[in-house]
Amino acid sequence: MKKLLFVIAFCTIFAVTSLAQVKISGGILGGLNLANVTVDPEPTGVTFDNLTGFGFGGVLNFGFSGGFAVKVEPMYLQKGNKYSGSGFEGKTKGAYFEVPVLLIYSFGAGEVQPYFLAGPSIGFVLSAKDEFTFGGTTTETDIKDDIKSTDFGVIFGAGVSIPAGNNSFFIEGRYSLGLSDINNVSGSTTKIKTTGIQIFAGITFPFGN
Repeated sequence: MKKLLFVIAFCTIFAVTSLAQVKISGGILGGLNLANVTVDPEPTGVTFDNLTGFGFGGVLNFGFSGGFAVKVEPMYLQKGNKYSGSGFEGKTKGAYFEVPVLLIYSFGAGEVQPYFLAGPSIGFVLSAKDEFTFGGTTTETDIKDDIKSTDFGVIFGAGVSIPAGNNSFFIEGRYSLGLSDINNVSGSTTKIKTTGIQIFAGITFPFGN
């Protein structure tokens, strides 16, 4: 079902592109991801907290009439979380190749355009490590095999686009909600899902205009 949704999303982009007049632009983006996880059932005596990660990549934007657009953002994105308990603390740090496909709706009459955004995202794990500190000693463990290779989620938020000649600067605040259980530990029934509060900024420039 998750793969089917992405196939539909990409097919929709190209189908609409062939049927309507579109403005295509591309660019770059980067920013912060305040990453965390939800754990079900929650372990007793363990507290989870945000881990600051980074993301950067490219933007391909398809602008339509009526204030609508679709953009694809292939990027490198860091995920993970901090955790702590009685006498110990740690961090899980994951690196992903992430591909959000977002529907944009812009509004307002001025040149500066605020907008809402929402859409699915799929991530492919590149690496994953756990740093565990107990009694002043820190141990780092490769946990990539304990993490499922793909992470599917949804993103929603808002942003603003600011024109600069033919180009446009943008800044966005958004929330990433993981829908997939990424726990790949054999025999474990614990469900782990990623979350992220994200702040991204970037610039786009038109193609063929």
